[in-house]
Amino acid sequence: MHVRDRYEGFIWWTMDLVGVTESVRWKVLFAVGVQFVVSILQMAVPLLFSGIGRIVASASLFALAALAFANTVLVVERDIVEPITGLREAATCIAHGDLDADLPPDSQPDEIGQLVRGFGEMCAHLTLVARQAEVLADHDFEADVLEEELPGRFGDSLHRMTGSLCRYIDRIEADRDRFLLLNHLVSHDIPNIVNIIYGRLDQIVALSTDDAIDEHVAVVDEQIEKILTISDTVEKLASHEEAAVLDLQPLLQREIQRVRDSFPDATVTADLPGGDLRVQGNELLSSVFANLITNGIEHNDAASPTVDVTVTRSNGHVEVAVADDGPGLEFDDAETFFETRRPGTGLNIVYTAVRQFGGSIDVTTNDDGGSTVTVELPRPTERVPGPVQTD
Repeated sequence: MHVRDRYEGFIWWTMDLVGVTESVRWKVLFAVGVQFVVSILQMAVPLLFSGIGRIVASASLFALAALAFANTVLVVERDIVEPITGLREAATCIAHGDLDADLPPDSQPDEIGQLVRGFGEMCAHLTLVARQAEVLADHDFEADVLEEELPGRFGDSLHRMTGSLCRYIDRIEADRDRFLLLNHLVSHDIPNIVNIIYGRLDQIVALSTDDAIDEHVAVVDEQIEKILTISDTVEKLASHEEAAVLDLQPLLQREIQRVRDSFPDATVTADLPGGDLRVQGNELLSSVFANLITNGIEHNDAASPTVDVTVTRSNGHVEVAVADDGPGLEFDDAETFFETRRPGTGLNIVYTAVRQFGGSIDVTTNDDGGSTVTVELPRPTERVPGPVQTD
């Protein structure tokens, strides 16, 4: 191996001597030129030598030709084939997402060396883009890596994206602050005001002997209950509480009983299977099913409205269908129907909450009149840890 290294060193010293080291083209031409000169000399041997001299000269030139061929193969292999093969392997790794691919040495002063160095600069830029994208994904806008400049279109695009993302995050944070303020007003100020109103109503009832006033007080009391219900729903929507593992069984039983108490003339039936009815969600689901069941009664012109709640489960989901016998809903497409509900309405709250928990909602028209709204909620996965929430 030592002899080969010395021989290779001699070959590249020779190319340095004749000035072809910095160009692949001249290296190849030099190697081929040596073989061409040997071929010319072999043709001239019969004209210049005879006898033993001719044999010796022919053998020497043959050995020189073989050596020239080996030198050509050596130059092509080391200075062309090996670096290009290394570039191909590195490009394949990068195409599969591995930016830490090993590059061939870039010490050659020729065009191949320039290609390797240019490829290395490209890899460095891609690595910088990946690092900057990682800190942007983590919302770490103060990271030092974002101060590093990228040339050309890559750099301009990433700079614009960073600025746009920063502005978007600022808007989200401003919205969050507004939601926190809204949550405080809804969960603290409104209940305090309602308590004062209740106190005054109690005094009015105690001082009044007029039945008409009592009727007005009852109406006011009913409207206050609606304010508290809306306040509770807004508080849940504005809450930062994430989805947990919640048991639908007690939640549905509680909401069904509440609707029965509020609408004694209506009939609410429930088909709740036993066993595991856990889903991903939180107490906001109370508002979801309270709205669906109540809508089936309030928008029903029958003397005794009927709402049927049916629950089924599969390996990955729990499905809750709320069917009524009312006039039915008018729609062409279920998805569009829910998307276009006015913000703040019951069905808009239902749609927003169900999507928040990774579920889906659908509506169909019943053959015998009325509509069925079906909510499908995912069952617990390892991504949503925590204890089971019950009543």
